[in-house]
Amino acid sequence: MNSIQRDLIVLLTLLAGPTLGSEQGARTEPIFLDTQFRRGFLLSYPDSSQGRSVEAVLDFDDEDNVPVWRLCQWGTKRTLAGARCTRSNATDLSYENEAKRIVVGGPVSEHRNLVLCVRGEAEYGARARKPGESWPHLLVEQDAIQLYRLDEVDEIQFQIGLRLLHSTNHMSRDDYDPGLHAAQFQMFFIIKNIRPGSDDHGDFYWFGVPFYDSRHDLPPAYMAKDAGKGDATGKFICSIDGRTVNRTPLKEGRWVTLQKDLLPHIQSGLREAVARGYLKNADPHDYAISNMNLGWEIPGTFDVAIQVRDFSVSAVLRAEGHDRVR
Repeated sequence: MNSIQRDLIVLLTLLAGPTLGSEQGARTEPIFLDTQFRRGFLLSYPDSSQGRSVEAVLDFDDEDNVPVWRLCQWGTKRTLAGARCTRSNATDLSYENEAKRIVVGGPVSEHRNLVLCVRGEAEYGARARKPGESWPHLLVEQDAIQLYRLDEVDEIQFQIGLRLLHSTNHMSRDDYDPGLHAAQFQMFFIIKNIRPGSDDHGDFYWFGVPFYDSRHDLPPAYMAKDAGKGDATGKFICSIDGRTVNRTPLKEGRWVTLQKDLLPHIQSGLREAVARGYLKNADPHDYAISNMNLGWEIPGTFDVAIQVRDFSVSAVLRAEGHDRVR
């Protein structure tokens, strides 16, 4: 099936309207598309100041593929642009260079759906990162296909299966500073004010769900201004305690399956952003999920890889109706 056929299926699904959710009368809509990652990626430039400019299209050598995901490689010293697509079997497709590797596995593959690998030793060499310096990212990012106001949904349901394949620290004891160096795998949403005329219109905060942090069995909560590097947004980050979604630490080779309604935590983060002066109002009618990203940030010299499967984020719409905002 090519991307045009897949787009037609998606369009017909959206035209058919929402599906019934788990509770009687509830209706569920996906917030993001291509959660099996088969349509490929628009590759970012390593320099985040390039914004959404596309350095290359990783379309798995299928000219009919129209990617909806961006693959962000900010801070890398070795871009994936120019890497060739490799097919390891009938369904697994990959791109690779000395510093990173991505694999998109087919529906029945042992590698389904996505593997993200960063080779920190190739990125940093023998020199550990210093304060104020940028660090490599490898993450997938997508804008929401529909904007659902927070007061028009009963739940924001997300699910994901994760398997840590490896995480190796290549820094010496003298070089390693846990306040500066880490390997982190996490998910972030942009919670954005979408109401025209609002004092906060267009402003946002970062809502985070941490899955793995090399310094902790389960990542702790984190609330602070986005800072520490030149391309930081200066916006409020509210990353919840990892135990909120997971009580089983990610260990090499072990699958962990997570499911959670994130809406109460998103609303709590919004109130916290207002309380700390980053936003002016916490009216849920004014805010929606506008964007998400999922992947690695490697501010330390770590070689890491993780496998993702069965990922989804969905809005469970209120039974009495909902608004769609484009």
